[in-house]
Amino acid sequence: MRRWDGHGLPPGAEARLDRFSPSGPKTSLLSVPGAVGAEIAGFTPLGEVMGCVVHQVGFAEATVWAADRIKVLADLLRQGYATALDRLAEEAAGMGADGVLGIELKTSSPDGEIQEYVALGTAVRAATRQRPGRLFTTHLPGPDVGKLMQAGWVPARIAIGVCGRAFTDPWEQPLVMRGWDNTEIRMATELATAVRSAARAEFAREIGGCGADGGIVSDVSFRLWPVHDVAVAAIATVTGTAIARFHEGPAAPTRALKILPLNRS
Repeated sequence: MRRWDGHGLPPGAEARLDRFSPSGPKTSLLSVPGAVGAEIAGFTPLGEVMGCVVHQVGFAEATVWAADRIKVLADLLRQGYATALDRLAEEAAGMGADGVLGIELKTSSPDGEIQEYVALGTAVRAATRQRPGRLFTTHLPGPDVGKLMQAGWVPARIAIGVCGRAFTDPWEQPLVMRGWDNTEIRMATELATAVRSAARAEFAREIGGCGADGGIVSDVSFRLWPVHDVAVAAIATVTGTAIARFHEGPAAPTRALKILPLNRS
């Protein structure tokens, strides 16, 4: 067996593509409502797809300032998700898909020294003659994509904004005064606001960079922690789907049937 050089899909992903058959059985990560919604939107599920990458979490010297270490962690997060999504899209394209629905992004670190980034979704193909010009990726399930398209919008791709920073007190005063009354930590509040704002700004730039007209946020994660009691660090991530307007259609339905009538002719 040849050793993988890191380019293209890993051997395991290539093996999944080799086993894929357009006329064979299909697997899907979509729920029953999600699969029905995808069909209503004009997409046929082809199979589940995955992209993953495992990174080493590097250790910085103790003399490196906290802000530099946090920037490395933020860059790792950004790069990990981007690589996982690229490999997911490459596998879906190998199936002849037009897009990937219901994408979930996951991270795991069993020992703190390595970090795995995983993107999971269901590849779909347009059932109509008019097909998307390029493969799209979205966290949205089938019913939401159907509502978007009825309203004249189409998903473009997953967009992610990440920011990691650290602030330090030049006077080296303890951040937490044990036993004192409740009081605001102004430096931490300033950092939390700045990091969230910067992550949202990067999310907006990602949307504009792919030519989309807007974005739907699916998740906002945030973590803040003290560093040696004289600094505070934070990382924020904004994840969602960039969407583009393709025609001025009717408004999307705001209500959905809870019971499917069986007397339709």
